[in-house]
Amino acid sequence: MIARLLHANTRYLALVILTIVVVGYSSLNGMARKEDPAITPFFATVQTPFLGASPARVEAMITKPLVDALRAEPDVKDVDSTSAAGMSLIFIEIDYRLPKDRIAKIWSELRDTIDQVATTFPPGAMAPDFNDEIWTEFVKIVAIRGQDGLPLTPGQLRRQSLQFADAARGVSQTRRVKLYGLPIEEVRVELDETRLSMLGISIDEVASALAQADARAPAGRLTGSSAALTVELTGEFEDLESVRSVIVRGLPDGRSIRVSDLGRVHKSEVTPLESLSLSNGQRSVLIGIEMQPGYQVDRYSDRFEQFLADYRAAAPRGIAIDESFDQSGYTTDRLVSIGKSLLAGITLVLSVLLITLGWRAALVVAVILPLCALMSMVALFYLKIPIQQMSVTGLVVALGLLVDGSIVMTDEIRKRLLAGLSPTEAMNGAVSRMRIPLMSSTLTTVLAFSPLVLLPGAGGDFLGSIAIAVVAMLISSFILAIAVTPVLASRWLPSGIALERRWWRAGANNPRLSAFFRASLHWSIRNPIGSFSLALVLPLMGYLSLDTLTQQFFPGTDRDQMYLDVKLPEGAAIEDSLELVTRLDNKLRSDPLIRRVDWSIGESPPEFYYNLRANVKGVPAWSRALVLTTDENQTNSLIRRLQGEVDREFPEAQVIVRGIDQGPPVEAPLEVRLFGPSTAMLKSLGEQFRQRVAALPDVTHTKLSISPPPAKLIFDLDEAALKRTGLSKNDVANGIQSALEGSTGGELLENAERLPVRAILKRDEWDTPDDLTNLRLPVHADSPATLVPSIPLSALGDVSLVPDDSPISRKNGERLNSVHGYLRRGVLPAEALKILAEDLIRDPIPLPSGYRYEFGGDNEQRDELIDDLLAPLWTIIAAMLATILLTFNSWRLTGIAFFVTGCSFGLSLLALAIFQYPLGIQALIGVIGSVGVSINAAIIILSGLRLNEGANEGDPDAIVEVIMDASRHIVSTTVTTFGGFLPLILEGSEFWPPFAMAIAGGVLLSTVVSFYLVPPLYTLLMHPKRHFLQQHESPQNERDQPKAEIDIRSLSSETPQ
Repeated sequence: MIARLLHANTRYLALVILTIVVVGYSSLNGMARKEDPAITPFFATVQTPFLGASPARVEAMITKPLVDALRAEPDVKDVDSTSAAGMSLIFIEIDYRLPKDRIAKIWSELRDTIDQVATTFPPGAMAPDFNDEIWTEFVKIVAIRGQDGLPLTPGQLRRQSLQFADAARGVSQTRRVKLYGLPIEEVRVELDETRLSMLGISIDEVASALAQADARAPAGRLTGSSAALTVELTGEFEDLESVRSVIVRGLPDGRSIRVSDLGRVHKSEVTPLESLSLSNGQRSVLIGIEMQPGYQVDRYSDRFEQFLADYRAAAPRGIAIDESFDQSGYTTDRLVSIGKSLLAGITLVLSVLLITLGWRAALVVAVILPLCALMSMVALFYLKIPIQQMSVTGLVVALGLLVDGSIVMTDEIRKRLLAGLSPTEAMNGAVSRMRIPLMSSTLTTVLAFSPLVLLPGAGGDFLGSIAIAVVAMLISSFILAIAVTPVLASRWLPSGIALERRWWRAGANNPRLSAFFRASLHWSIRNPIGSFSLALVLPLMGYLSLDTLTQQFFPGTDRDQMYLDVKLPEGAAIEDSLELVTRLDNKLRSDPLIRRVDWSIGESPPEFYYNLRANVKGVPAWSRALVLTTDENQTNSLIRRLQGEVDREFPEAQVIVRGIDQGPPVEAPLEVRLFGPSTAMLKSLGEQFRQRVAALPDVTHTKLSISPPPAKLIFDLDEAALKRTGLSKNDVANGIQSALEGSTGGELLENAERLPVRAILKRDEWDTPDDLTNLRLPVHADSPATLVPSIPLSALGDVSLVPDDSPISRKNGERLNSVHGYLRRGVLPAEALKILAEDLIRDPIPLPSGYRYEFGGDNEQRDELIDDLLAPLWTIIAAMLATILLTFNSWRLTGIAFFVTGCSFGLSLLALAIFQYPLGIQALIGVIGSVGVSINAAIIILSGLRLNEGANEGDPDAIVEVIMDASRHIVSTTVTTFGGFLPLILEGSEFWPPFAMAIAGGVLLSTVVSFYLVPPLYTLLMHPKRHFLQQHESPQNERDQPKAEIDIRSLSSETPQ
């Protein structure tokens, strides 16, 4: 026995404690530190531009081949696609139950599949953009902009941003640096349409001349007996003048038409812009800095801050480098807050033990607590669990649980020492008596938290570290409880003290309270049916209150962060978004509760929270603002106020003000998915459902995935006119595209950057449909119209403005229209969904044959998470059954213990109902956890009854003495458990109080079950005949019956059979 060895050899004890301290502290120093757990990338996007193609053509030529190939892969779970005009967008979700070490391989295989399908794309379709890093939690976001309100030119902004990004990549432990809103430069040849039309020169001819003049291909190698020489040609573009001097066409008289004769050559930003960023009202580039996994964010932040200070000192004047986001501050604040809760819990636990067991027993537990925590650090280090809010909270949760074993063992040794046994006898007897019950109670608690350990997907990533930390602490606690605690307790606890002992030496003792408690136990044992019925009232009340509990997925957070999603109607240009964003930005920055605003227009900004997804790219009508507030406690009220104000002041756009929520990501709180074969019918049905959702109270905005299409220009070409000019429809299409999008030819190398040379018409002359009809196209030289070198588009046909086709959405091959509903901050989605479901039952929307709808959003995510949480339930129940059965070797005692688990479930629900907490995922996890904790007291009591000879024979007085004997450490463990969770209950956030109340409240109420349900049930099941015979004895005989005495000395030699 380890305890006996350590007791006999003090040096061994010191060595064990020193080893735990050193290895544990070393593991703690080496563990990664961050704010939140990382979400495994189970999602990816595939974006394929196909400019000029209709949604139907995009679906047929791009989306369908990709979707068919992806759905054929066995590891792909869901494929959602949207085919819009000129763009195919696909969301891929792989099976989240897959091992994490296979994820990277699966994404690599899917990349190969996509590349293979891309070889079949038609001309004009670009290469697919595959992105499996839509969940990237940047630890730093830096904004590069002009200083003192003076803007930088796009070229300056680009160069300074690229230089900073290159320098930031050199900071040790930097994994990735990503730039947002980076200007893209090109050499632009702005051609004069009048000159081109007079000369009959097309834009493509100019681009071809540029490409041929930029000689970059090697001309071979000259090898001989004396040397080997590389042969190159002069003529590559070295500066703008070399571009201007390119000859486009030679004239019969020997003169040449050069590029400079046809237009202006200059460096310019590529337009239309794909994306841009604003920081505090100025154009900027946002730079996301990602840290290497497994490193400590506080250390990385210190290193990066030093780099930033040095870089600012050396940066040119006029350059401002701001920190838009710093995760280390949030991490430090979060861990400090949880650390304070941990210290408060430890103080409460030790205070309770001082009162119930005395200062020496409290000192034993005070030594065991840090040892247990350090042992757990070793396990977490090798399991690669970082220090983040979930794992640290797991330590706080375990605080109220891990002391149970040490308290029980310490109290057992204390009683034996007070009975006069020697320290060695007391230690050996206590370990022999308690090792099996402690092992059983530890295993049942570990099994109760195992659904969280086994939880797959994003929910498992988020919540699993809580359970892993709890399990590590519980196992460490059990090892210390049977190996180290007995040694310390037998050495430090007093022995042979008189009954008039001081309370601070051996624990407080109130004779009146003890007498009242003893009398109540006597009544309970002699009236088991009445006691059982009364004790059952509380669990039954909990089950009856289940329908009154509000359903919830995950609550929001109390942070000084929020964000705005802004969407203009389809077809809006990025200039329209910029104009709107500028006005919105001025409003936001004028609010006294807002201290910083950063915008990303046209693409998702760098993610500053673990569950935000970067799933928007190349959408000029979309923008997102990252907002920092001055007071985290007023953020939610600010969100509610701003939502109303922006709705009134900016009616031309949909502006959704959103806060930060915990848990896996959800696109919208409310979602209704409509499936069917016809896009037109889905659009009509979607509008009807959208109106129902919009009519719900507290719904601020609604959105349809099949949105109103933008307008498009249709040219109805005259075949006869085309014949006369010798032009084909392809010639006209290419001419229009070259005029509007330009045509590239060659490139200019400048400071290791490649600037493409683009020939294009002046954009400001072609802004309206009327301008475009005046565009002149050169005619073929052999056509009947050669007397005219060019002809206007208006002479080739008629132009009309019509609505474009609606985007086509599919989910796993089925046509889909999703209705999204957004709620006022603080309103629970389950309540809104309940109203919507009742409305659709009361007044259903008729669906044609082949159409159906389902609910998504929070409701779907919650149901999936609960299904995953309960999936291993029966296996766990079987394991708990085996554990308890092996402990007692009795089906009846096992049945009593399992009945207690059902009661504890109801008691946790009652605690939630009393304090009006919603039944969210975190509360449900607390309810499940309380089951394993509440059963511990029942195991201790039943073990004591089984090992007592009088109680085994059904003697009521003996049963009462066993309960009285166990009551001190049961009360101590119950109060310490509640005290350990009390800081989480009182912290005032939305996330932890329901979880802590479910466990702490359930455990506190379970004392009623432990004392007034377990013993009567034991009497009824184990000794029914004796009970009913006793009912006929006279009350006087019962009062005169001598009390059964418990010989503590005899317990020291008893071992569980």
